[in-house]
Amino acid sequence: MNPNAPIWLDHVLVVLLAVVFPIRASTFGFRRLVMAPEVLVPTVRLSLYRQAIALQWSLALATVVLWAWRGRTWHDLGLALRPSVGFWISLLPIAALVAVIAARRRGALNDHEAVASVRRRLRHVERMLPHDRRELWWFLRLSVTAGVCEELLYRGYLIWYLAHWLGVAGGAALATVVFGVGHLYQGPRGVVTTALAGGLMAVLYLASGSLYLGMVAHALADVHSGSLAQAAFAMRDPAPDEPVV
Repeated sequence: MNPNAPIWLDHVLVVLLAVVFPIRASTFGFRRLVMAPEVLVPTVRLSLYRQAIALQWSLALATVVLWAWRGRTWHDLGLALRPSVGFWISLLPIAALVAVIAARRRGALNDHEAVASVRRRLRHVERMLPHDRRELWWFLRLSVTAGVCEELLYRGYLIWYLAHWLGVAGGAALATVVFGVGHLYQGPRGVVTTALAGGLMAVLYLASGSLYLGMVAHALADVHSGSLAQAAFAMRDPAPDEPVV
């Protein structure tokens, strides 16, 4: 038996990633936040952070156990660190991204109108994002979890699975679409933005030959988004021209 061929457990895992998780996120996740009374939103938000952390690590662990049990090579999952020319070249855009994010963050937090603009852009997902230091601490844990687990699952594993029928390029393209659709609860704009980010992570993975750079980039991007949102919400006093919701 070919250990690299998908088996029924692989099919179940893909259904969880492509169907069950997106439905759960939209119904039992975001919907709970939308329907919760204002006074209960912080409690629901922290509960969802913790649930997401537990679910993602559990699924990632199950994937690794299945992979080891089947005797598959870690390189095919993107977990074999083999520094190559592509790996070192891929470090450059990561370093540039960090520098740009740091500069834009400093500028945004020192400009009242920029902070107000951040709040307006995030209004449709405000209930999902951290509002105080305790929530931020849990969101940072969730960011690291997403960076490691989502890259392992949606880039390493899902691309490997789909490549059996579509080839690597086709598998990466469809995995990117699945990743975007998984964020349907964020609305059309959120789906497109997430899909674009997933596409960039897929390119980074295929160019570098491993998932590690993508994990770091993904985690840093989420950390930046959450910490910027928390800082903006903490500076809640609106400018005169900012509408109050």
